[in-house]
Amino acid sequence: MSAMGEPVPVLLITGSVGSGKSTVALEINDVLAERKLPNAALDLDALVWQWPPTSKWNDDLMFENLTSLWPNYRAHGASRLVLARVLEDPSELDRYRRAVPGAEITVCRVTAPEALRLARLRGRMAPGASLDWHLARTVELEAILEDVACEAFVVENGPRPVREVALEVLVRAGWITPPDAAPNPSEGAR
Repeated sequence: MSAMGEPVPVLLITGSVGSGKSTVALEINDVLAERKLPNAALDLDALVWQWPPTSKWNDDLMFENLTSLWPNYRAHGASRLVLARVLEDPSELDRYRRAVPGAEITVCRVTAPEALRLARLRGRMAPGASLDWHLARTVELEAILEDVACEAFVVENGPRPVREVALEVLVRAGWITPPDAAPNPSEGAR
């Protein structure tokens, strides 16, 4: 339970480098806002930009920052949390639960074809060692995430509108009903 005694629905968007985790999380934030569902969305990679690292991928720093930030979002009205971050080790879910008391975590892995991931990376990064590392890492990480399979479900984030992807994630997570499904008045009358 949270400090307020309520569960906190948390949607953790994972996926390989270039799969669109951050873009999908931002679009989910927009969809929820349009539906007036209080939420906060964080690209957790932004919480680890520091050198020198103090742990692998600066995870310790990320969890400390998330622990500090969530109460602020909660105090300002957020009741749901959308996170974008690679999840390679399912045991890290316990660290998320400690950082966000009451967290009820649903993990969604977004995928995209390798050629599209590579093109996305080339389109947003300057040529050089960092781009080269990310190009190799997206291939390596896709295989790792496929093997670990710690997600509740997988959503394809290939060449289709990000709004469509975000809606699919939200429906499959049970956060919203299908946008084109009208309530059936006969349901529940049995």
